[in-house]
Amino acid sequence: MDPKVQYKTWGKSRSNRLGDYDYSADQPIHVTICTENKQEIFNSKINAEAVVGELLKTANDLGFRILCYCLMPDHLHVVLTPANSGHPLSEFLNLFKGRTSSSFWKREGLKKIWQRSAFDHILRRGEDLRATIEYILNNPVRKGIKKEAKDYLYSKWFDEEVERYL
Repeated sequence: MDPKVQYKTWGKSRSNRLGDYDYSADQPIHVTICTENKQEIFNSKINAEAVVGELLKTANDLGFRILCYCLMPDHLHVVLTPANSGHPLSEFLNLFKGRTSSSFWKREGLKKIWQRSAFDHILRRGEDLRATIEYILNNPVRKGIKKEAKDYLYSKWFDEEVERYL
């Protein structure tokens, strides 16, 4: 290997998506979307409700199923699936992030609320979907925001949707 050749492992050219995976397949995906510079934008009720509302609206508009979500002050966890919509995850992310960014720009003058892209983990058949969801929903407890996950307002488990994938 030529020592002058440097390989980038991070930066604009790095892809967070798997190159050979069909992101429009009806398979649950755990996605984490962080705010730009880890800003705690979603710690107000109006901001949190705006993001949750847009998450559910975007899923409905594109035909995605939301299995669970947990909106933290500086990031969002969501387990979702494209169902049979035919839309890839990238289309969902672009629409959701574009809509929320536009909303925050108009309301608060924030030019950029999200980091570039998002991190995803495709839940394989052998993985415990319920355990993954419980881990996500316990995020506010681990961060010391709430003593019990059930008391956190900006997270939800859609049991009927989860049952489809068990």
